[in-house]
Amino acid sequence: MQKLCTIKSNLIYGDVNVNYLQESDKKSQLNALLNSYNLFSIVQFPTRTYRNSISAIDNIFIDTTKIDNYEVIPAMNGLSDHDAQIINLNLNSLYNNKSHEYQTYFKRNINKYTMAEFQNSLSYESWDPVFDGNDVNKILNSFLNTYLRIFYATFPLKKINNENKTPCITKGIKTSCIQKRKLYFAYRNSTNPHIKRYYKHYCNILSKVIKEAKKCHYDNQIKNFTNKNKTTWSTVNKETHRETHSTNIKWCYY
Repeated sequence: MQKLCTIKSNLIYGDVNVNYLQESDKKSQLNALLNSYNLFSIVQFPTRTYRNSISAIDNIFIDTTKIDNYEVIPAMNGLSDHDAQIINLNLNSLYNNKSHEYQTYFKRNINKYTMAEFQNSLSYESWDPVFDGNDVNKILNSFLNTYLRIFYATFPLKKINNENKTPCITKGIKTSCIQKRKLYFAYRNSTNPHIKRYYKHYCNILSKVIKEAKKCHYDNQIKNFTNKNKTTWSTVNKETHRETHSTNIKWCYY
């Protein structure tokens, strides 16, 4: 689970060794784990044929709250009894104006207080089925059922509508940021030095524009408040991420 927290992608894939053509405890447990990170299975066709049996143990999991325009198809390469899967993503839909300004995602409120509550709830469990069991599979299932039940109860998913409310980020800056993302794909996939120089130059200019916009916004904010010291320190704490709610952790939905 800790490795999943560091995922910076909206997609993972591979041989999960769980047959998604049949309902099972393993499938339910894997879905519960990945769904908590907003990752959902999209492969609904057989991916492996062995003798007289077919199964779907190779899968692709994506964040369907961010990626809603995709197509997945099988690719029979004849190299093994596993077929490949090809997914086509419409990346343009990820960076249009609407999805950039109004984005819905899910997060768990994890801070020192909820962590203390989680640890306290775990300490009150007897764990008798885990320590007294003899069957490894039953022991693992018992542990996961207890652990995940407490985890989901302590850290429930909350739906967040992420609307950009930063006054200093103007419509022009938002448009430039979207253009920067488009240029990044050209920069990443090209070996042309002119394209790479242009992208870096564009980033430098945009960075200066954003810094100047923030400076003007905070200067005006401080001038308009009577308690200038308090406003100044509030601005500093916000920019250095020292606000009281900064202990909240955004689980990997980006």
